[in-house]
Amino acid sequence: MSALDRIVAFVKAVSSTVEGENSEARYNVTGAGGFRVGAGGAITNGSGDDGDDAGEQASSQEGYASLGVVGRPLPPDGNLFAEAAALRTDDGLLPFGWRDLRLSRAVNPGGGAATPTEGQLMFAGYGGAFLSHAMAPDAPGSNISTWYLPFDFDGDGVPQKAHVVSMDPTPGNSTIQLVHADGVVVALTEDAGGGAPGITWAVDDATFGSMKPGEVTISANKIMLKGNVYVGAQAEAGLPLLAGAASPPCPSLFVSPV
Repeated sequence: MSALDRIVAFVKAVSSTVEGENSEARYNVTGAGGFRVGAGGAITNGSGDDGDDAGEQASSQEGYASLGVVGRPLPPDGNLFAEAAALRTDDGLLPFGWRDLRLSRAVNPGGGAATPTEGQLMFAGYGGAFLSHAMAPDAPGSNISTWYLPFDFDGDGVPQKAHVVSMDPTPGNSTIQLVHADGVVVALTEDAGGGAPGITWAVDDATFGSMKPGEVTISANKIMLKGNVYVGAQAEAGLPLLAGAASPPCPSLFVSPV
């Protein structure tokens, strides 16, 4: 056993619980000297036996992770499980550095290898959802932040739909955007048309609109207004619309001549 092996061990989390007055996650871990990372990311010991009973056992262990990150791993699933480097203490094996290859696979559905990009930091979930901070290429020192939630997975684990919330500080395209998986989009943007800031939205190609200082635009095949409707610069002082001979008057539509 090397000097490092006397202090540090590689372990896998067999199970976890929430315990104590502080409701902290505790881990039941197993490990063995001579662990190595094998094919597919599986950890095996020197004898080639990676079974839970072959390794050093420690129960109800405290774990240390990044400040502000609270969570528990999924239980092992074959060769996939949460792994940790652990300090040997008088009370057992104390995990302090974690990884779980299931998270890496989840954010690269279908076996891709694109995420994360250089400079991208992520908080990822087992279902493929993530909160990302990536460097903004056209805004040095700034991030583009994205909250991505995929669902409706096919047989290969590739999502067919996703909800997205993004914030982009890029000059000329500074936008906060909310995108529904069915194509509905709402954006707060620095350019809602003509370089003016405002709000844009769309439901489909035929139903969309925008709002910017002094101007509201709505495009749809059918627009319904219920209640009293006022039109004009001094609309509330307007007169009820008088219909033509073929139509009755409309007392709910008031039109101001100025």
